[in-house]
Amino acid sequence: MELFQIRIVILLMLFGIASVYDYKTRKIPDILWIVFSGVGCILHVIDYESYSAYHVISFFTSCVFAFLLYRLRFVGMGDMFGIISIAVILPIHYEFVMIPILGTILALIMVVFATVLYNFTLNVMDLMSTKRKSLFSEFVGESLYRKILAIFFIHRRRGYERFVILSENQYPAIPRNRSFVLISRNKEISPQMKGEGFVQNAAPFVLFMMIGLVLLLLPELLSMLHR
Repeated sequence: MELFQIRIVILLMLFGIASVYDYKTRKIPDILWIVFSGVGCILHVIDYESYSAYHVISFFTSCVFAFLLYRLRFVGMGDMFGIISIAVILPIHYEFVMIPILGTILALIMVVFATVLYNFTLNVMDLMSTKRKSLFSEFVGESLYRKILAIFFIHRRRGYERFVILSENQYPAIPRNRSFVLISRNKEISPQMKGEGFVQNAAPFVLFMMIGLVLLLLPELLSMLHR
């Protein structure tokens, strides 16, 4: 097995383990990123002849990209470390593709698509239910266009959902005046949340990154399997 193929195996092993932690507990041990990134650094030393300036550019660009996504609240800190780990282990492939950036973009697209479809489906089911005659009637202070937008981004919590973020604010001075937020400032994931509050999804992003990497590296993986 060639060294770049070993990099791919290590990368998928890392995200396979991290995805299990992310899905079950939403907390990924930092030691996981450190150990696998350390192995990636060792491979760079062994394979120094194939190392180029473009690897360095990809690494630093990916680190900046990961930090910006974290600061803009698109990803969490663990997800940021995941992107940086990809940059260490496999900064480029197919000669010019920046794997960390393209893999993350694929994951973001999949998360948005899955979240929008999930919310839309649940809200349509609520609207068709005999118990619910209208959606988001609780939000008396919201405009119509925001209620329409909410159909795709929030939903009424189901009992089986494990990880969600509260997507509504209620003003104590005006008990009936409730408002929703599309990107919650409350980043605490609440698996123990009870009641029928409106929530937004807290997707296990590392799992989607794993899927994105598999799709991105699929030609290489198929080639490895057929050898």
